[in-house]
Parts: sequence; C-alpha cells; structure tokens
Amino acid sequence: MRWFRIIAIEVLVLSALGFAVGQTDQKPPETPEAKPSAHGTKADPASEPKPDPQIERLLRALGGTWSIKEKLAPDAASPRGATGEGKIVWRRGPGGFSVIEDYQSKQGSREITGLGVFWWDEAVQGYRTIWCDSTNPGGCINFKHVARWAGEQLILVEDYEINGKKFTFKEVFGNITLGAFTQTLYGGESSKELKVDQTIQATKLPGSAS
Repeated sequence: MRWFRIIAIEVLVLSALGFAVGQTDQKPPETPEAKPSAHGTKADPASEPKPDPQIERLLRALGGTWSIKEKLAPDAASPRGATGEGKIVWRRGPGGFSVIEDYQSKQGSREITGLGVFWWDEAVQGYRTIWCDSTNPGGCINFKHVARWAGEQLILVEDYEINGKKFTFKEVFGNITLGAFTQTLYGGESSKELKVDQTIQATKLPGSAS
C-alpha cells in the first residue's frame, strides 16, 4: 500500500502600508475585522459522522480475539477431511465505519491467512463483504450479495457459476454468546441440498475486548 502525504501550504499576501510621500498625512483605510472562515473553525462534534448502529451490533457479537478449532469436509486434497487450529481477530476498521476480520489457521502442514472487511450498506439493509486469503490466487472475493441478520444469526448466501453449472455458497454465524460462536460454511450445486464444507468453533480469549 502506498501512503500519500498531503502538505498544505498557506500563502500570506502583504499589502503596502503607505502611499506617495505627499499622502503621509492621510489615514490608512480601515481594514474590516476578519471573520473566522469555515476552514479555520473546529468541526462541531455533533455534526461528525458516526458509525452505523449495525456496525456496533456486529462488533458486540464478534468483536475481540478468538481461538478457533476447525473441521473441514473431505475433498480431493484430504479424502478423510482435515482439522485446523488458529486465531481470529475482529476489530474496528478506519473511523469505525467498517469491521475487519483477521484470520490465521494451521490446517495440517498448511498455514492459511485471511482478511475480511464488512461494512453496512443502508440502501440494501445488509453488510457488504470482501474476503481475501492465501489460498486464492485471484486475490480477493467481492461478494455480490450482502450478509444479513436472521434473528441472532448472521447469514451470507452467494450464487456463482462454474462451467455452466450454478453453485451456492452459504456462511452462517450462529450460537453467538459473549464467549463463543460457531461459523458454518456450506456449499454445493444450487439445485441440491447444500453440504457442510467447514465448521469453525470459536472461543473468546480472556481479556479480549470488542
């Protein structure tokens, strides 16, 4: 990431204080009293934008540092399935207007890292989501659909197509308490019953703040 530094330069213009020698007895014109400009006044705290209540709701539910234990369904790489352990940190994004998920897991000999960003879209009443991880050579996934609360569960459903076939991905955050939650990922052909691909059991670490 590149960082840009913006340097503000103020230019002071000095005007002449006198006229010709023969005009020294004239009084200089009175200068109107300067009024504070909008740029020179402090912003009213009451007018500054605040995070949406839905951001606070997400942080209350998932904010903090969690140890995780994972169970992965069998696939071509792991015919008997696999397990994993790691850590997830949910924290505020810049300005508090988003929520960031930092994910680390060791699944057998594989070290996997991931980064998710959630923010509230008032127009569609849901959380927009981007997910990037070390197993995706394409970089990141920008989900078309939004995550929404269904009671006490947070659910994201995404449809996609491979070689003309339609598939569905579903992610559910459930069993949310002050000290634990379960994250379940489903997948499969859209016309069939979805199967569980991965289950994450998260336990909040002592002293972890939202």
